[in-house]
Amino acid sequence: MKRNNTHQMVMFAMFASLTTVMTLLFRIPIPNAQGYLNIGDAVLLLAALIMGPAAGFWVGAIGSALADMIAGYAMYMPFTFLVKGLEGFFAGVIYKKTGNTILAVFIPALWMATGYFFTDWLLYGTAAAVAAVLMNILQGIVGAVIALILFKILNPIFSKR
Repeated sequence: MKRNNTHQMVMFAMFASLTTVMTLLFRIPIPNAQGYLNIGDAVLLLAALIMGPAAGFWVGAIGSALADMIAGYAMYMPFTFLVKGLEGFFAGVIYKKTGNTILAVFIPALWMATGYFFTDWLLYGTAAAVAAVLMNILQGIVGAVIALILFKILNPIFSKR
């Protein structure tokens, strides 16, 4: 069913805001590395499944980069914008092309861990990138699982609109 532009903008703003909030609310610093674990990925992946690739990109990019700015990780903002934006975009594209929610959340989650590996390597060197990679994979997996659960619960509600 086609939604009007106002509805789409409200949904986008809601998901971007929720991504920021969930990133900041459940923030666990990564030991021996920069950055932190969070569950903002769950919201941006959910947005991509419900609203598609473009929304997935913008929700991930804006919501996550805003969280970095608020949390004092401004140096990550341009990287987060790209990594999380593409995570949401890939989730939306994979789901749209395959209809497979598992692939649509786990492949982008692995992309996120890879993107942050290269970010940490560029910013801090090999040791920091290696130290953070397992925690980023864990964050991606947890976000993907939560997104799958939320999608199963919320998709029937969103598809009725």
